[in-house]
Amino acid sequence: MAELGREVRIAAGRRVGDGALRLSIFAEDLLAVTLEGHGDRAPTLLLTREQAGRLRDALTELLPQLVSRTQSDASWQGVERRRLAS
Repeated sequence: MAELGREVRIAAGRRVGDGALRLSIFAEDLLAVTLEGHGDRAPTLLLTREQAGRLRDALTELLPQLVSRTQSDASWQGVERRRLAS
């Protein structure tokens, strides 16, 4: 029952194919959160509007604590790099 026009996909990890996070509207009043990685998919979590708001607040609190991308890229020694900016 996910609505195709109301979906956001976010590439996860540092390499192409590491995984993806998919957020979509489910049954008009729930946010479906699906995590896929290396061909495996975790069960979809359904969040109420209040729970989705708490997730947003947690991300807002935690994002400033991440090291800047230019600093973390300098230490990455992997061979394969993400080619898509999604």
